[in-house]
Amino acid sequence: MRSPWHHEERLIGNSPSMQELSARVSRVAESNLPVLLHGETGTGKELLARAIHLRSPRRHAPFVSENCAALAQSMLSDELFGHGAGSFTGATGARKGLFERAHGGTLFLDEVGDMSPEMQAKLLRVLQDGELRRVGEDRSRRVDVRVVVATHKDLHELVSQGKFRDDLLFRLAVLEIDVPPLRERIEDVPLLANRFLLELGKERNAQPLVLSDEAVEALLQHSWPGNVRELQNAIRVAALFSSGGVLDSRTLPRRATVPRGDTADTTLSYDQLRERLSSRERSYVQQILAETAGNKAEAARRLGITRYALYRTLRRLDIDLDEADAGARRLRSAATVG
Repeated sequence: MRSPWHHEERLIGNSPSMQELSARVSRVAESNLPVLLHGETGTGKELLARAIHLRSPRRHAPFVSENCAALAQSMLSDELFGHGAGSFTGATGARKGLFERAHGGTLFLDEVGDMSPEMQAKLLRVLQDGELRRVGEDRSRRVDVRVVVATHKDLHELVSQGKFRDDLLFRLAVLEIDVPPLRERIEDVPLLANRFLLELGKERNAQPLVLSDEAVEALLQHSWPGNVRELQNAIRVAALFSSGGVLDSRTLPRRATVPRGDTADTTLSYDQLRERLSSRERSYVQQILAETAGNKAEAARRLGITRYALYRTLRRLDIDLDEADAGARRLRSAATVG
């Protein structure tokens, strides 16, 4: 699902901090200088980087992104710079890296603070020389790429700890932008939530749900420590269990309804959260199957998914197909006798 953080080149948000951010993005986009985005996890740094690209003269060239923390550092070198044929076992052909694929456009590197010292040195050379060498090759290749990087870490602190190169930081932090957390622009939450609902409606080919007044109030009371990503997930979960065209506060995940300043410990492990959501989803799907007397085509329609997707959902939720069919036959039999 595409996030509502932006729509084409327009960032979504009416708060003063978002208006200021949008104006800064427009100014930054005009240049080819590297950009460093600071912000907490989930604030939408990649989408902001994309907005910079879309407002820049490079907008018709590729926008390419990579999360430096998501790959082993040995793999990151190959991903960024590519490799030559025969450079290692299994390399039957040459492969372009992300720098070459982004030629003429923008390369966004998220969580750059997680780069190893070796990778930092390689990145610095590319930024200095505008050239790279694929893994296993001797010749250099010219690349024309604007680099935008992001991190939730304090790179200056990492430099003082000897974990990040100061010369690389000076290269990357030519232009800096602070991305505000959602709690500092809380008035944008209903606008973002409605955009998520609109995108969900398009995704399901259905009318978008409408936020109830109680839901809006609950959303405005939460501090959103997970920022825009947490809001997106909360809306998706609530939409799954909402009915009658309205997203009600009762369908919001419990954590998303904890008011700001509430000290109650609502922390769940990933496994606990996944099990809780799966349990609610399982109950809802079983309810739909019962209401449709096991008619899978009708159940899929009411769930807003294809019949094939329904079968995958039943397997994922460990809902026995034979048991579901047997239950449907019992319902139809009871209806006939009645």
